[in-house]
Amino acid sequence: MKLKKLIRKLENYLDADARERKEHRDEMKTLLQKMKTKEKNLAAKALVEFDENRLATLRKQIDMVHAQRKKGISALKELVDKHESTD
Repeated sequence: MKLKKLIRKLENYLDADARERKEHRDEMKTLLQKMKTKEKNLAAKALVEFDENRLATLRKQIDMVHAQRKKGISALKELVDKHESTD
């Protein structure tokens, strides 16, 4: 192996924790995007729903997904801030 390739392998090995943190952040971003899409879809369904019982159920689901998204966003911000402070 060439020296540059060996150095790159060594850096990857030594920086495994940072790589894991980045993967975790990326997974959270993907999940939050899916939750945003789900929230929009539920809101669209609620706009065309006329049955009060179904509408109430949809609103509860929208509120629950929204709360989970907000919680996830704040957790992601903490991870990013924590990562920036360690650099």
